[in-house]
Amino acid sequence: MRFAPSQLVVSLSCDLNNPIKIRAKHKVAGMLLLDRDHANRLERGWNVPGAYILLDRPDAQGRWGAYVGKATNPGLRHRVLQQLKDRAHWYRALLIRYESNEDETLNSSEAGWLEGRLYDHLAKAGQVDLHNRNRPQDPTLSDDDETSLIDYLLPIESVLRLIGHTLHSRPAGAPDGGAPLVREIRPRPSVSKPPSRLSPVGSAPDASPPLGPPKDVKKIIAQIKAGTFVYQGPLSR
Repeated sequence: MRFAPSQLVVSLSCDLNNPIKIRAKHKVAGMLLLDRDHANRLERGWNVPGAYILLDRPDAQGRWGAYVGKATNPGLRHRVLQQLKDRAHWYRALLIRYESNEDETLNSSEAGWLEGRLYDHLAKAGQVDLHNRNRPQDPTLSDDDETSLIDYLLPIESVLRLIGHTLHSRPAGAPDGGAPLVREIRPRPSVSKPPSRLSPVGSAPDASPPLGPPKDVKKIIAQIKAGTFVYQGPLSR
């Protein structure tokens, strides 16, 4: 599998009502980000086979819904306009088609394979709620065809990240993927020996009292200076 970094080229029209065109510079995937309110303005050149993702707005916790589909004939434009009537949940649609050669398009099998892989990709994310009732049944392709279509996946994920639909892996053991998207992991404090400090008899731990005369010695010195010191211990020879 060839997963290379995706360099995306984003084209914004001076007319804010026009869709945002996104192109992966060194890939074959052509993508279009379409706002629901402007779906009727979609160019007829997008009436070609391909795959699409209908996106819900992310909520406060970062969860978002999606529907993955494909279009064969008459094509993506016709299918999206149909979904405009059939599904009320989405606010944006990401359209994917073959774009390297204007004379070629994805065939029905390739569009179906891409639809199935996109479904699997989103299903693995912990914060995506898929509206598809069942997993799309994608056809079997040759190894060469699958290798060329795999190149679509990373640019699509990059586009989703660009528009605020980042994918996070589903936590292990969480059937609904409802775990927090980001979990702060604090390192455990390292256990180290206290630094040593010098003493008249060698090194001593930092917890030992600071160097200097003991308190009773200080008291005796003060009494001697005041002339009040009385020695009560045995006399030494």
